[in-house]
Amino acid sequence: MWWMGITTATLRLQLSGNAMGSALHPQHLHGQIFSVRSHHPRRAHHLQTHLWVPRHSDHELICAVDKTRAIGGLEQAFKFDQHFGNLKQDCQFSSFLWELPRSGVKCQPKFQKVKCSATVNGSTLDNSLGGGKQEVGIQAQGVQFGAGILGDLKRKLPFYLSDFTDGFHPKCLATIIFLYFGSLAPCIAFGGLTAGVTAGEIGVVEMIISISVSGITYALMAGQPLTLLAPTGLMVAFTGLLYRATKQTMLPFLPIYAWAGIWTCAFLLCLAAVEASNVIKYFTRFTEETFAALISLGFVMEACKGVGSLFKPTSHFPIATALLSLLLAGSTYVIASFLSQLKTGRLLLRPIRGVLADFGPPLATVIMSLVPPMLFPEIPLPKLAVPASISTTSGRPWLVPLFSIPPWAIFAAAIPAILVTVLIFLDQNITTRLVNDPKYGFQKGEGYHLDLAVLGVLVGLGSIFGLPWMMASTVPSLNHIRSLATTSQSIRLSGVNADEPEENIVNVRENRLTGIVVHVCMGASLLLLPMIDLIPIPVTNGLFLYMGLTSLTGNQFVERVKLWLCDPDLYPDADFIHTVPRGKLHAFTMLQVVCLMSLWTLRTSHWGIMFPLLIMALLPIRNYVATQLVDHQYLALLDAD
Repeated sequence: MWWMGITTATLRLQLSGNAMGSALHPQHLHGQIFSVRSHHPRRAHHLQTHLWVPRHSDHELICAVDKTRAIGGLEQAFKFDQHFGNLKQDCQFSSFLWELPRSGVKCQPKFQKVKCSATVNGSTLDNSLGGGKQEVGIQAQGVQFGAGILGDLKRKLPFYLSDFTDGFHPKCLATIIFLYFGSLAPCIAFGGLTAGVTAGEIGVVEMIISISVSGITYALMAGQPLTLLAPTGLMVAFTGLLYRATKQTMLPFLPIYAWAGIWTCAFLLCLAAVEASNVIKYFTRFTEETFAALISLGFVMEACKGVGSLFKPTSHFPIATALLSLLLAGSTYVIASFLSQLKTGRLLLRPIRGVLADFGPPLATVIMSLVPPMLFPEIPLPKLAVPASISTTSGRPWLVPLFSIPPWAIFAAAIPAILVTVLIFLDQNITTRLVNDPKYGFQKGEGYHLDLAVLGVLVGLGSIFGLPWMMASTVPSLNHIRSLATTSQSIRLSGVNADEPEENIVNVRENRLTGIVVHVCMGASLLLLPMIDLIPIPVTNGLFLYMGLTSLTGNQFVERVKLWLCDPDLYPDADFIHTVPRGKLHAFTMLQVVCLMSLWTLRTSHWGIMFPLLIMALLPIRNYVATQLVDHQYLALLDAD
């Protein structure tokens, strides 16, 4: 039986012991067909698996599963680094597996990828099975102008109504509260930074209005509404550089800023129309995990910087404030983490555990915000700098005078727009690809081209009013998904980590309602400014820390870095750890660490405007530098999706 042109998960069974003469001997099972029924929260997928014995081996069985026969969700149930924790076998296949130990045969299942070839009409076809992921919205085929956007619309429209009805759930309410507090703090913080680098021409009020309007529109119209828009440090830095450039050329800032945004809108719409997001399929796990680690590191460093600045001699607060802030930030993180993990523990009844886990971060925020006024009312704490009224920061009119600059300046604004386009294009597609990871088991598809087009229109419209440019934000988006996810735990059957529970995502409540309500609340914050003022900044720093660290969950790059501190004899039971030589494994990890440090250094330097180009450089680094350090067969395993 030839396995061609399919995506196949293979299960390798290592057999040891005296099984000779037994009906379970591999030669007796060669060529037999077994039925495996995988468990999925919404439907059961019936798969036919082919069981055969590789050449020159009497102690190995390989069970290949054709994943293309499943409608969807098999990637969730049949993960490469897990065993039978998420599978429901039928009686025949199950009895075969569980009779092995009773027959004196040791069974150690591992998921692996294989390479098969076949000859068809005189031509040899090679196919690497099990590697690479290709989303429905990213296809390598002829490009028709605008066809990708229309295809995304046709794919998403049938689910549009359910995107709202699926949002009526207690878990969604907890998500809204958590993301509201988690998004409001960086919004106000970045608004204050933007006001500083633009001399008050764009500030906190503009930032809140921009994230609210953009977030609501994006959640209503985008193909993947679970992606959240937010301000970023990179965009704040770019805005400051653009402001300095306009002052050096004696040009007004806001008209140049507006035209740069309009040019960016045009460029992004063209990229979406020609399906430029297809390029993102060439970015592998190497790029995605390095980028995700960079964004998470930014959240963690912001939290540490916020608390650490209070310990500096130049701080205007007493040492008691610094110590209390450290306590509040750390306690917020600990409480949020403890409550979020309570669902899989043994404390309390299951319904109570579920509610506390869903509302973990919001409860941590409320609890730690009440601690200072109740227990330490005499100690001053830094508070969020909220505006006093709803108006532009500088008192200017809302509409930017677009034609108050000479015609040549309008066309010159296209130069910075090119860099903004590169930054938004890479950030949007990498973040959206991380959001659409098959491990989440999404059932409603994605819409890369539609997402980019909607974001381009939002950038252009916001620029006319002098509003900050929003981008897809990796950490809030991943936390959005995790907050909406239903998780379970499975136990490994063998290996060093046997009997240790692993968290698995069973399903994610895909909806548009959470994104809409979160950003409606963000806009309504302008009417609740006195209440926002009650939240101490150290509490929001604790939320930053929680969001940054939890978004690293499942990042293989981070797990490989941890190996440097572990006893090699106690390494986790992962396929790439047992297969890849230790030296090459650590060399690949070191290359990613160097890339991460380079990105962070450039991001925080005066040349931060060139940051998008270094992200693009990760592709040739992976294809040319990594291949010199690690053999191709090992690199394919380390960098597999």
